[in-house]
Amino acid sequence: MPGGSTSVLLGQSGEGDAHRTAELAATSFHASPIGGGILIGRDADGTLRRAVLPPGKAARDPQPGETWRVTGQEIEHPLHGPQIHAEVALPLMPSGRAVIRYLATNRRFEGVGWATANRLWEVFGEKLYDLIRQRDVAAVAAAVGPARAVAIVEGFGLLAEEIEVFAWLDRYGVEPRTAAAAASLWGRGAIGRISADPYALSLIEPWRTVDDRAKRLGVALADRRRLLAAAEEALARRFARGHTAATRNEALLQVGECLGLYAAKHANEALDMAVEAGRLILHPDGLLQGRAAWFMEREVERRFRERLERPHEAPAADDVEAAIASVEASEGYRLGIRQREAVHMAVSCALSALSGAAGTGKTAVVKAILAAADLIRERLAVGDRSGFECPQMALAGRAARRMTQATGRPAETVSRFLRRLEVGRTRIERGLAVLDEASMLDLRVVYRLLVKLPPLVDLLFVGDPAQLSPIGPGLVFHRMVESDAIPQVRLDVIHRQAEATGIAAVANEIREGRLPALPRFDPANPFAPGVFFVPATETSVADRSIDVFRAMAGAPPRALKTDRLHELDIQVICPMKSGAAGSRALNREIETLYMAGQPRVHDWGLSIGSKVMWLKNDYGKAPLLDEDAEPLLDPVTGDPVFAGFMNGALGTVCRETGRGAWVAFDDGAEDEIRQFDLERLTLGWAISIHKAQGSAFRRVVVPLTRSRLLDRAMIYTAVSRGVETVVLIGDPQVFRLAVEASPRANMRRTTLAFRPT
Repeated sequence: MPGGSTSVLLGQSGEGDAHRTAELAATSFHASPIGGGILIGRDADGTLRRAVLPPGKAARDPQPGETWRVTGQEIEHPLHGPQIHAEVALPLMPSGRAVIRYLATNRRFEGVGWATANRLWEVFGEKLYDLIRQRDVAAVAAAVGPARAVAIVEGFGLLAEEIEVFAWLDRYGVEPRTAAAAASLWGRGAIGRISADPYALSLIEPWRTVDDRAKRLGVALADRRRLLAAAEEALARRFARGHTAATRNEALLQVGECLGLYAAKHANEALDMAVEAGRLILHPDGLLQGRAAWFMEREVERRFRERLERPHEAPAADDVEAAIASVEASEGYRLGIRQREAVHMAVSCALSALSGAAGTGKTAVVKAILAAADLIRERLAVGDRSGFECPQMALAGRAARRMTQATGRPAETVSRFLRRLEVGRTRIERGLAVLDEASMLDLRVVYRLLVKLPPLVDLLFVGDPAQLSPIGPGLVFHRMVESDAIPQVRLDVIHRQAEATGIAAVANEIREGRLPALPRFDPANPFAPGVFFVPATETSVADRSIDVFRAMAGAPPRALKTDRLHELDIQVICPMKSGAAGSRALNREIETLYMAGQPRVHDWGLSIGSKVMWLKNDYGKAPLLDEDAEPLLDPVTGDPVFAGFMNGALGTVCRETGRGAWVAFDDGAEDEIRQFDLERLTLGWAISIHKAQGSAFRRVVVPLTRSRLLDRAMIYTAVSRGVETVVLIGDPQVFRLAVEASPRANMRRTTLAFRPT
């Protein structure tokens, strides 16, 4: 067993619990879905001990057979006895006979089991450690064969490097997870890199944390390393706010914030130094850019240019017209001239863009494009059809679901598609990828797509640049529709199907910066089609929003009779999360009013019938079943296939289970959730406009309050989410100023440019 023993250290907790350090040879680790978990292992006396590892207290999850030093308070558990609640947990190199368990049970050593591990110990004993340190593969191979010898020596080498980095960084107070990230990035080289420049950790730790530690270690305020790091941090902060570049004055402001008042006079020097060192890129127009942003924008330009220059054989015009005719028959109307032009463009170009306001028929065009792509595939030789795919994607789960409903073909999130590509669950060599709601795609997402998709896959970006800009950095779609180099069609005629309620016409007025004349909302006729307005002061917006919701929803439902409420499909869409009229407060108010008569779910603050929203993609939820109700297995990997819970999906709490609750989401995914899932769940009666983008609801309520974030794009996006009725609530002056002001997206700094070749 490992050397070392459990010892009581100086100092006691406030409750009298001893502070202890134990070295445990891990027999198992039970991970928590929210991070951390329970480590069970044997101490020096062979006694099984338990340690609670809270999230972030261990550099990584322990593996069976490893030896871990755990330090923290030992607290008595009523069922499991004494448990050490770790404040720090670090792996150690095994010693003595502990190497047998480590080799036999750790996944680092493929093909090495108990028999092999015991044979090594019998042959070499303690000498085995020297052979491994000396990387004497030949000596080890004499006992276990060359393949296993390489695995053992390499595995121990990686562990030794990792442990050295962890221990070295721990002495300087670096968080375990940060140490793990540094070891993963740089291996043992992390020690030399961070010794030479403490600011190297600013890649993975907040600036203030790194800067404070560096100053404690004696780094001077005007040290070159500090100035260079501050310059890079300045552009990183701009990147986090959506900008991929900055003017010199904008960069100077951020550098000054990093350096502090005393050292701000060095800001100009820091920028010049960073440009000279190649840490920042200076463009001819004076804009500054971080290397990562510069690289991604140039790569997007290059990969777009490659597609545009690639020879592309246009399909037969008769095939395209046949596809258009089939869609016209199903839709019940003829496509307009520009819609037809868009269909021919998309199947004739390796890269193209389709833009247009709400109601201009983009979905009908996409249906025709996909039908034409089907005909193209049918014209291929049978052997060439393999790998020809036409995936539909959107950033958000609800947007993907809406694509599926509108086109009658499967659609998925970009994240899920990329994941399937990466794990080998899908294969695409050529075809056409349709990216809907493209205005939401940030630079990083487009870059990842271009890296993963083969160059023979054509790309069609579909969206509306007047909607909200991406949450992440960049403005790729906006720059595409501004460029003469990108084949594109802009639809500008609102079709009669969208004219019935008048919502599309009002949305288009707002889109163009014109203030529409809106009738007052009538509570006696809450389901009247169209867009309505409720004047309210800043302090009464929240109350008036609840009044409108109540007028639409009626009286709170009786116990277990919430179906009608959900069928009404009333969605509050908020520009803000905080404040009295923000989504958080309105969610609490609606939940209290409308779920008061429903059975509660444990002590979670939820009820049977609560409307909820999932906040983070989880690919391990909602297992798919085959026709025999057995888990569906992936034909390539043999692993179970999951529908997953997608970020932004709205759903309903259906029932309480023994340890959790059953939740069904509107994209068809359903599964049990547990208490640890609650941090990825929020109420869904009121959601942000960003979360709503790409979705559609029968009835939409939009509270408007004064904010620097409120602009034309926000209101236009919110209004265009409505299918039958939209009600805006707020100060008419706030509404007017937001509609008439230029959208905030116009203020983003980027250097992305698509120029004719």
